[in-house]
Amino acid sequence: MRSRAQTSWCLIEDAISGAIEVESTTMLELGYDYASCIKNSEKVSWRLDDVLPEGTPLDFGRPFLPESLAPTKDLDFLSEEERRKLNQIAGKAYLNLFAFVEEYILATMMQHAHAEMFGDPEAMRALVRFVDEELKHQQLFERYKRSFDAGFGAPVPVLESAVEVANVIMSHSPMAVMLVTLHIELMTQQHYVEGVKDDEGLDPLFKSLLKHHWLEEAQHARIDALELDKLARVAASEAHGKAVDEYFGILEAFDGLLAQQADTDVGALGAVVGRELSDAEAARVRAAQLAGYRRTFLHSGLTNKTFRGLIGRLAPDAEARAGVRAEIYA
Repeated sequence: MRSRAQTSWCLIEDAISGAIEVESTTMLELGYDYASCIKNSEKVSWRLDDVLPEGTPLDFGRPFLPESLAPTKDLDFLSEEERRKLNQIAGKAYLNLFAFVEEYILATMMQHAHAEMFGDPEAMRALVRFVDEELKHQQLFERYKRSFDAGFGAPVPVLESAVEVANVIMSHSPMAVMLVTLHIELMTQQHYVEGVKDDEGLDPLFKSLLKHHWLEEAQHARIDALELDKLARVAASEAHGKAVDEYFGILEAFDGLLAQQADTDVGALGAVVGRELSDAEAARVRAAQLAGYRRTFLHSGLTNKTFRGLIGRLAPDAEARAGVRAEIYA
């Protein structure tokens, strides 16, 4: 018996091959196409070695993330240096979480590219470029983490079950998976534009890394929306609401992973500052880290205007539900 995900993929592959008829209009009312995504991707393309040569030493004298993404100012029992160290711990976790989720994004977009094998050549090209760029991003983040580990002075554990999590996410319907992917990639742009770009106090190398990631993610988010539109047009209307339900369920599961990361951050901070935190101090650090991760990875996506507009077209109550969830993770 086919799973829901397998059934959905049979539908989209049939639609692409012409075995079933698909509406010619864009359900999500998008103002771009695959050709424009390719063109823009070619304009901003960059080489890994130009952005971060292997073994680049890092400057740990500055914070990596803005206060909006890594809140530490209220931890008044920590010194300025200790707060900066905690910010840098969050910076490593931030990049690792992107590398973490890109594991499933890679596999998902390869499936989408395969579905276009005998379909639209422009879509196929855009999807193949997408996959190549995501692989480059993973290599970029792994390089940075190696440089971090070489210079930070203490071990900083991060989540390591990327393949296991990828399999769980991909067990859901393709439309739900694409909603999560769109959430993530719109979120990365929001982080850079609203929090990182104009913050002159941040480490310039970390800012450059996030800028180059943002340049390519801007096109990935558009491709996500085009693929979501394609899936929505071949799915029955009741499947739209079910996909939204699954999307919210995946966010809840991801929140559990963020809590795990916050737990490990407490021990990492104690190791690097050379003293054991009291139970009360550890609890405050954990709460601050979890609040920062929730705002960064959940709240910012749920409040993104583009995302809210698109999810609202799939189900009548989806935008309101996103607002409620956003308040939970604020």
